[in-house]
Order: sequence, then C-alpha cells, then structure tokens
Amino acid sequence: MIYLVTDTTAGLTRQEARALHAVMVPMTYARQGRAFIAEGYVEDFHPPRANAGVDLSQYTTAQASAAAFADVFEQIVSAGHQALCLTISARLSGTYLNACQAANEVGKGQVEVLDSRTTGAALYLLLRRARQMLDTGMGLKAAEQVRLLCDSTHTLFSVQDMGPLRRSGRLGVVRLSVSSLLNVRPVLRLEDGGVVTHALARGRQQQLRELAAALQGPPRQVAVQHAAAPVDAQTLAEQLRAIGHEVSVRGVGLVLSIHLGLPCLGLGWLDT
Repeated sequence: MIYLVTDTTAGLTRQEARALHAVMVPMTYARQGRAFIAEGYVEDFHPPRANAGVDLSQYTTAQASAAAFADVFEQIVSAGHQALCLTISARLSGTYLNACQAANEVGKGQVEVLDSRTTGAALYLLLRRARQMLDTGMGLKAAEQVRLLCDSTHTLFSVQDMGPLRRSGRLGVVRLSVSSLLNVRPVLRLEDGGVVTHALARGRQQQLRELAAALQGPPRQVAVQHAAAPVDAQTLAEQLRAIGHEVSVRGVGLVLSIHLGLPCLGLGWLDT
C-alpha cells in the first residue's frame, strides 16, 4: 500500500482521509501563548460568525514538525508500506522542509515528498488525483506525474480584512493599502506558491463575480472553500455549476482561518 501523507491545511474530513488512505500531520495553534494544540479534521472546527467578536489575532500557529512527520513515516515504512507526501506550499510554511528532513531520516527510500505549491481546496484536489494515479498500480513513480500536477493548481481567495495576512508575513506582491479602501475586498491568488493580488472587488457581488470569472474554459472539478461565509460559498458554487463546473463546497480549518481572518471565501482547481 502507498499511503498519502499531507498536513491539516488540506482540510480533510475523517471520511475523506479513509477513502484516500491519507494521513494528515497536524499543524498546531495556540491562544495567547498557551500550550500548542494539534489541528484536527476539518469538521471539528466550527468557525464563529464573522461578527461574533472572536479575535483570531490572539492565536498563533506552528508548522507541522519534522518529528511528527518522522513518526508517521516510520509507522508506514515499518509496516512494509510506502508514502507519497504532499504538503502546503513551501513559500507559505516550513512544513515541506520538515517533511523532507523526516523522509531523509526515516524514509529508507520508501517516501517521496512534494511541495504542492498550494494549500486548502486545491491541495485536496491534488490528493484525490494522486490517489487515482496510485490506484492504477504506478507505485511511487506516480510522484513525477503528481509533481507536474502541482504546477497546474489554481487557488483564489478573498478576505474582508488584510490585517491577519499582513501579520502572518505571507504576503507576496500585494497592495497593502487595499484594506483601507471603503468596502473593497481584495481577491488574491497563489502564484508560484506565494500570495499575490488578483483583483479588487467593491462589495460582495463584485467579489463573487471576480472569483467566478477566473474559471474560464472547459468544465472542471472545482472546490469552493470558506470559513464563516456559508451563504456566499453556496452562491458561488451555484454560479459555477450553472456554467458547467462540478463543484464541491468545503470548510477552511482553524489554522488557515487564523492567517486569513473571518470571513474568507475562495476556490481551487486544477488545469487538467
């Protein structure tokens, strides 16, 4: 058996993890300097309403550790199995380097680690495609084809407040002044694994239009993701289904929500 290994920013449910034969190595979070807690399955996070007064700026996060990856890899290899590991973009987190370190220490040549260059919904779709390839009997040779797929991912998202992303230090080529403009909601994207500006939307309706307009061309499998924006997520999903795309709606976990703020809305897809 070749297991998939990823981190919890992939936002898998328990059922999805079982179906994909996937193990999630946890990111961790802490509130006001208290002990760090391991992030779990996405259904365990119930985001508060955006106007509920919850201050996510009180939270800090930590990347999935090399020790945690080593424990997972060692269990898989010692049981006679192999692992293909896909992590959050290396430009967003040190998780990829930690996974590489663990694979070098305990992988015994039976573990392949890839930088997905994305996270969230697109990482979930990558894992699905990787499982399909592995199930054809390609073995770890599938890693090279999955590596090419990593270059075909697209992730767009929009936030109401740029403060959390600014504090996270994960902004690339982004106009830092956009959050000071009245009712402007920046639409951002991942490019080469980093965050850059895609468009500026004035108001909710234009925000939804900008996100939907990014999906041109033939029908694709698309994953809409959100935290504390269920109505907007369903509206966006319906707009995309109306033009022929196959759409699922997914939650965003706590760690990503800490960096994005509430509410947040986005989507991910692959070119092929």
